[in-house]
Amino acid sequence: MFDAKSLLNTILGGQTAQKATAAAQSAGSTVASVVSEAEESLKGTRVGDALAGAKKLAEQNPTAAVAVAGGLAALLLGTSTGRSVTAGAVKLGGLAGLGGIAYKAFSNWQQNKPLMEGVPGLEQLTAPAPTGSGFHADDHSHDTAQLIVGAMVATASADGTIDPAQRATLLAQMQRAGLGSEERAFLDEAIAHPMSPAEIARSIAGNSQLASQVVAAASLVADPANAKEEEFLSSLSTELGMSGDLLSHIRAAVSGFRAA
Repeated sequence: MFDAKSLLNTILGGQTAQKATAAAQSAGSTVASVVSEAEESLKGTRVGDALAGAKKLAEQNPTAAVAVAGGLAALLLGTSTGRSVTAGAVKLGGLAGLGGIAYKAFSNWQQNKPLMEGVPGLEQLTAPAPTGSGFHADDHSHDTAQLIVGAMVATASADGTIDPAQRATLLAQMQRAGLGSEERAFLDEAIAHPMSPAEIARSIAGNSQLASQVVAAASLVADPANAKEEEFLSSLSTELGMSGDLLSHIRAAVSGFRAA
């Protein structure tokens, strides 16, 4: 069985951020070459436009480029928000960073604080949550990490931009990034048959901490200008029975991460 927590960390930039500095000098030109190859095959599509942005990043910042390619953020490049997630993969820092964002939002909501109060900068926003809080990376299991990945893929797929040809190209990118066959098979299935909001909610089974992190992950992927992705996010929060106030806190925290 593949390690879903490791896969999620890879997608969110946690593991690749640690490797990037050591690999950057030797890998920068290779990353640019790989991105160029994918860009050529998808020229004229939204994913192709996003890869062009990744190529520019590879040329300008080899350290970040290693994380872009190795972090598999190309999975999310079907939206303009996906491009910002790609460029920010290093600063998120993996599952711990996601938990930090959701923990800040959840805590502020519980304490009836104004949106984003006490979150002045990125380091505080993505700081690891306390162990045992339900938001720390160690609090996650294989199943919860797999669910978060599935929710991110479902959100990215909500507008139907990941077609079979694009999926094949993304799977090739996954193979280049070193994913095993089980990981690639899981992601291929998640892309081909994305989870519905109701299915995600059933898997969360009333766990408020997990629900907050799933919604935070989906919000990172969703493009606010994309009506179908926004509709998916709204349906997800409704299926979860999440209050509008908590959703607002989570979205404000995610917006703060993007802006930092």
